[in-house]
Amino acid sequence: MTLRRKVFQLLVALSATFLVGTVSCPVIAASKRDSNVVAGKTTHAQVGQHVDAKAAVTIDAKTGRVLYNQNGRQKMPIASVVKILTLAVIEQDIASGHLSWNQRVKISKPVAKIANDWHYSNVELDAGHRYTIRELAESMMIVSADGSAAALALADAGSTANFNRKMQAVARKAGVKDAKIYNMIGLDNGALGKLKLKGVRNSAENQFSALDVAKISRYLVRHYPQSLTITKGNHVNFRANDHQQYDLVNINMMLSGNPLAPVGWEVDGLKTGTTDKAGNCFAGTEKDGKRRYITVVLNVPGNYNAQFMETIKMLQDVSGKKITTQQEANQQTANNNDSQPQ
Repeated sequence: MTLRRKVFQLLVALSATFLVGTVSCPVIAASKRDSNVVAGKTTHAQVGQHVDAKAAVTIDAKTGRVLYNQNGRQKMPIASVVKILTLAVIEQDIASGHLSWNQRVKISKPVAKIANDWHYSNVELDAGHRYTIRELAESMMIVSADGSAAALALADAGSTANFNRKMQAVARKAGVKDAKIYNMIGLDNGALGKLKLKGVRNSAENQFSALDVAKISRYLVRHYPQSLTITKGNHVNFRANDHQQYDLVNINMMLSGNPLAPVGWEVDGLKTGTTDKAGNCFAGTEKDGKRRYITVVLNVPGNYNAQFMETIKMLQDVSGKKITTQQEANQQTANNNDSQPQ
């Protein structure tokens, strides 16, 4: 493993432990007024009611009702969030018997080249080595492994173009008809090397609206709820080859056990994504009692944790409840202990 990748993995692991700040976040300037839909009523959002993101959406997972809509129909890059759709295709083809979770996939040289590029989000995949569909799906969703997404697509459909057609078909089933779909990973077309689409510019990148992402996320959760057993895992052991294995730490900081986990809520997915064009993006699913929400924030400014804090802000607006993070609860407990007479 290269030094750079060791540093990257260390930073990911540390980010789950060393978080600063609270859920209060900067808001969009007053001049940026949007038509928001909150609890089914269209209003003009005022300062302090915006989510600090280019787009933000919350829907009810059961009914599909839009509960919050901030610029939700604008198409924009979504980076690795597209892997939710990739997983939906894999789940569909496992259900049909075309694939199986224990099926072993041999890694080609073009896939290994993507998987071992330190510029991308990855776990190492050795050319010629075989990994199960489940191992590839877990690494794709838990640490956003780009090489694993490529390996899954080729095992399923034989080429990026063929898998794209499957992605488009599943997107239509979810109610999404006009998203721009170029690949299963979320990188620009040129980054796929020999796996890229022919006749498409290298800079082409998947583009979906926040509502598109919410619909696809809802489709996955409703049709393949077992996928949540992957996305809610805090970590998973990954066998890189016959001599190495890694403990992969989930990069969703709202999961139970993390400082940004909302106390009293159950968070069990779904996917983060980041590129220069897309910024920080996050599609989540959160349960408050029996009610499940699907949340999406796209292009969130600030540091990595801002996408989760903005999601919590949106959930507060929609649910009408103050949400305390585990970090805040721990701090309050510490303060109470300090105030006790000795």
